[in-house]
Amino acid sequence: MRHYMNSDTNHLFELIQIALGHKAEFSHIPSEKEWRELYTLAKRQALLGIAFAGIEHLPKAQRPPKPLLMQWILAAEHIRNRSIELNSKTLVISNRFLSDGFRNIILKGQGVAKYYGELACYRTSGDVDIWLDGRRRDIIAYVRRHDPDCKVVYHHVNFPKIDGVDVEVHFTPSWMNSYFTNGVLQRYFNQNKDKLFAQCDNNLDEIPVPTLTFNRVYILVHIYRHLFHEGIGLRQLMDYYFVLCQGFTEEECCAAMRTLHSLGMKRFTSAVMWVLQAVFGMEDKYLLTPPNESEGRFLLNEIMRSGNFGQYDQSLQRTCNDSDLSYALRKLRRIFRFIRSYPSEVLWSPFFKVWHYFWRKKMQAG
Repeated sequence: MRHYMNSDTNHLFELIQIALGHKAEFSHIPSEKEWRELYTLAKRQALLGIAFAGIEHLPKAQRPPKPLLMQWILAAEHIRNRSIELNSKTLVISNRFLSDGFRNIILKGQGVAKYYGELACYRTSGDVDIWLDGRRRDIIAYVRRHDPDCKVVYHHVNFPKIDGVDVEVHFTPSWMNSYFTNGVLQRYFNQNKDKLFAQCDNNLDEIPVPTLTFNRVYILVHIYRHLFHEGIGLRQLMDYYFVLCQGFTEEECCAAMRTLHSLGMKRFTSAVMWVLQAVFGMEDKYLLTPPNESEGRFLLNEIMRSGNFGQYDQSLQRTCNDSDLSYALRKLRRIFRFIRSYPSEVLWSPFFKVWHYFWRKKMQAG
């Protein structure tokens, strides 16, 4: 396997840790060429804003050349404005669904941005993922009144843009490839949803977000699923860093690990713990389980290969010459890279994909 770790990635990790307050300056000042590579890497990982926050803390002598610095300032300002705007629109979107009879929770994105503190405005934002309280068929019928041709997949349906914002309406927060493990996961979601949705009964002035207890499991499940299906980037890992850095008791840690163990994610959790320390400098007191360096290095190499949501992994890019079958086979070959570490999810993947293909056909038909 090609390795994607080098001096440029080390510079990026240092700059992130400077932004987070774990370092004061670079151990080695980047050259002009290295600064350009650093900008490209930060952009690939959707961390341009966070990296700029690190630049703001650097001694003047260590900052990038002025032309690149000005480019970075403009990019960071765009991210900041977008984040502030989306935060406002997310509350409007939540209240719109609530007024239409659906209690809801905002997942990921603006649902975890609040944990970033002063860095929240530098978090690169995306679409809005909203989990509605209701039966799948009722939610689909509701969405189809707005868009008869809406795209339905196992866990969500695309809703027409609201005030320029892409919206994914969830029936369930996520899924797993394994039929049996997915059953455990869906039971976990069902056991927690009433408590989560109850927030909508009390406050229309704040974005309804999951509890930290829920996010310690859910955000990691989300990362795990994306590893197999779309690839993951450091932005997703940073979200989880900030979730864990809110702190937890020993009892809460044990509860999270019991759930993650029941989902077959103990090895993945230990790999993520290593990445959170290596990249973000996370303190030991925030670890859910001891880090696994060999699994962590494998995972981090995959993250640096893929970039944000796998946008830079060639095996995930579809060309105009690809048939549905050739594209599916290439993605299947990719997922088998993970068979040694996560055999259950890998081996169940072909079965889930075939089942999901026919399930979607049935759903689109009506």
